[in-house]
Amino acid sequence: MLFKYYLKALLSDRPLWGWGIGLTVFWLFMGAFVFGFNMITKQESLGYTAAWYSIIGLIASGVIATTITYSVYYANASLAYSFRFKKLRPSTYVLSLMAATAVVATIIGAILMAVSPLMYSYKSHYLLMPVMPYQSIGVFFLSGIFMFLLAVIPVVSANNYTGLKSTSLVALIPQILSYIFAFSALGQSLPVVLVYASPFSDIQRLLMTTYYGHKAPLNLNGGIGPLLHTNVFIVSLLFWIALLFAVSIILVSRIRPASIEEGRQV
Repeated sequence: MLFKYYLKALLSDRPLWGWGIGLTVFWLFMGAFVFGFNMITKQESLGYTAAWYSIIGLIASGVIATTITYSVYYANASLAYSFRFKKLRPSTYVLSLMAATAVVATIIGAILMAVSPLMYSYKSHYLLMPVMPYQSIGVFFLSGIFMFLLAVIPVVSANNYTGLKSTSLVALIPQILSYIFAFSALGQSLPVVLVYASPFSDIQRLLMTTYYGHKAPLNLNGGIGPLLHTNVFIVSLLFWIALLFAVSIILVSRIRPASIEEGRQV
């Protein structure tokens, strides 16, 4: 019941679709028609498309997290009451919302997977379809789980321990980190250890691998640097999901009622 309610709420959220789809499609357009698509061969064009697909996919996942933050923020009082006096359990709440978020992330990923070949195939005159579409959908599903957990932990921590002031800034943390890690792959290469350890880099490199069909390079700009191991990215991302899930259950179980007006203060 909670899963269906939250899924419907996310699917009907206009800002989510405006920023999650409208803005990301704009960035895809910029990558295809503005930022120098000068590839010659089909393989080069596919690699370029995969790089932009992975960048925009990560950013789209970060946008979802902002919506989730506000959902938890506005529900703090009702959650505290329900956990204490009703049958709702913290694990049920987290799992239901986590699943709904993963479904929405998958839908957004499917839309990006449909739009990317249209734009970049038109620009390159090659048919640039993702090599592993089902695996790519799976990555979006995992990214939805991760972004939900990442969104819950800061806002519940602020609610429980520091107060809800500057909630707007807390809500933007996942999105800001998504932008930083997404576009950093086009500039100076990050250390290999950081790329493997960062869940944001894990999502991005896995998206590129599933679209391109080959291991992702350290630097997406021109395919510079050593090829990275896909299995390490998978293990790292699953580790972060398990860790954040455990932390979120603990924090949500201790959620306290707080005035939402406090969060409007800067």
